[in-house]
Amino acid sequence: MNIERLKDQIMINEGVRKKAYKDTLGNWTTGVGHLIKRPDEDYLIKKELNDDELNIIFNNDLNQAIDDARKFINENSIDEVAFEIVIDMAFNLGYPRLSQFKNFHQALLEKDYIKASDEMLDSLWAKQLPNRAGRLSLLMREIDA
Repeated sequence: MNIERLKDQIMINEGVRKKAYKDTLGNWTTGVGHLIKRPDEDYLIKKELNDDELNIIFNNDLNQAIDDARKFINENSIDEVAFEIVIDMAFNLGYPRLSQFKNFHQALLEKDYIKASDEMLDSLWAKQLPNRAGRLSLLMREIDA
């Protein structure tokens, strides 16, 4: 896994904000797509993050997404870029929602990256986030092209 490429990709997909904002679902978010969901994080709603704080939160969230992606599929069983795409999806969706992508998972197991790309687009997630889903599905489609 190319961690710098992955970080850049997620930062493009999530955006970077040092001040909290409400996302499209009305949830408080800050940093690199960090959902403020625990009561002990409420202080983040009124705080402007410095670079160190932003990086700490981002790295913690990224490590969680990597763990979630590894629960979803063995990283050594698929192409490196495909696994980075799964991490990006885990970062955005969380494991419970990612785990519902059964046909996508099967396509990855079969190393059928075209079908995996199609399955990504055939989802509510793609309808809600068409730009992100489009970018990631195109990257998936280009594997072994």
